[in-house]
Amino acid sequence: MPISGPLMKAKAENFAEELGLTSFKASEGWLGKFKQRHHINYGKISGEARSVDTNVTHDWINRVWSKFTQKYAPSDIFNSDEAGIFYKLTPDKTLKFKGEKCVGGKLSKERITVLVAANMDGTEKRKLMVIGKSKNPRCFKNIKNLPVTYKANKSAWMTSTLFEEGVRKWDTDLKGRKILLLVDNCPAHPFISNLQNIELAFLPPNTTSVLQPMDQSVIKSLKGHYRRKLLMELVESEGKTSVNMLHAVNFLSKAWEEVTPTTIQHSFRHAGLCINFTSDEVETELEFDSDNELPLTEWIQQFNMAENTVNLQTYVEVDDCLLTTASLTDKEILDSVRKTEDQEQGDEEDEIDEPEPPPSIKEALKAAKLLENYFLYHQDVSISQDINKISKKIQQNYWCSKRRQTKITDYTQ
Repeated sequence: MPISGPLMKAKAENFAEELGLTSFKASEGWLGKFKQRHHINYGKISGEARSVDTNVTHDWINRVWSKFTQKYAPSDIFNSDEAGIFYKLTPDKTLKFKGEKCVGGKLSKERITVLVAANMDGTEKRKLMVIGKSKNPRCFKNIKNLPVTYKANKSAWMTSTLFEEGVRKWDTDLKGRKILLLVDNCPAHPFISNLQNIELAFLPPNTTSVLQPMDQSVIKSLKGHYRRKLLMELVESEGKTSVNMLHAVNFLSKAWEEVTPTTIQHSFRHAGLCINFTSDEVETELEFDSDNELPLTEWIQQFNMAENTVNLQTYVEVDDCLLTTASLTDKEILDSVRKTEDQEQGDEEDEIDEPEPPPSIKEALKAAKLLENYFLYHQDVSISQDINKISKKIQQNYWCSKRRQTKITDYTQ
């Protein structure tokens, strides 16, 4: 739909009326400054948009991307993208989505959005940002430190505000290190001015399926590791675990650790953004050294975790088309100006997710001793050293608590 100057001014005056700003007038001067602030210019509409134009991608790589690679080292070139995940979904539920494009999804109340970012050579992976529906999930009660950055809004989508907050914090954390951050040009990724250490670059429109490195295999690998951990938890607990948001963020953090540098390198290469690879390095990506590196479908079949193997591929791909961003409605725009977003962030998915009681110091000490004893029979030097460190730390906490709370006479009455 063509957007003209008079249409923009009329819409602005409509918003002003809704907000009670009776003295506001959308003049030509206001329109010019608005366009300047938000980097808006006019262009000619020529035909329908196509899915992917190879001429556009090749031209952008040769003309634009080549300049970036001359300016930045691979370790300083990052790509970031969002992925939607049905974080409670198990294979027996995939029939609900058979033959459907999962846009909102019948299980949308149990969806989250994850923002992933990594550099070109795979040596640095940013801490995940997880976006849920509940601002304060009950299962987070008494948790001192989450392994991810957690945010919330009523749709569990990425918004321009959340994206800008994350980028500006990253820009501050860099402390003088200059990097390039490549993102797609969706509405949730605005141009951000006055960045000191991050140069923000945008992919050409309608090319993300080809040029977005995180979309090539990184997000697929992350989801595979996540679902493997979800199924392992259910099997190990004999189905007694009710997966909540705390489980989800822990599984995601561990899954992100297992996404290998080779997978990330391969994704940049597959997108045509990196050519410094040998055939041997590419082959390494395709080899599986352990059960944890098997494709999810093969891993599920190997351990007989699904009765109907026909729908395993549906399970793997069920949330590939899940929306992670969307244009705001008029009401959402007005509410964001009125700063009522916090009122909209309810506890929809947490009505039944009660917090687990934290383990006591005695329970932790007993568990540490059990692990020490286990590895006496299954010797692994490196793991035993780690277990000893954990046991020592718990013992220190135990005796500190005893010094504050009890006396020796308590045991000799």
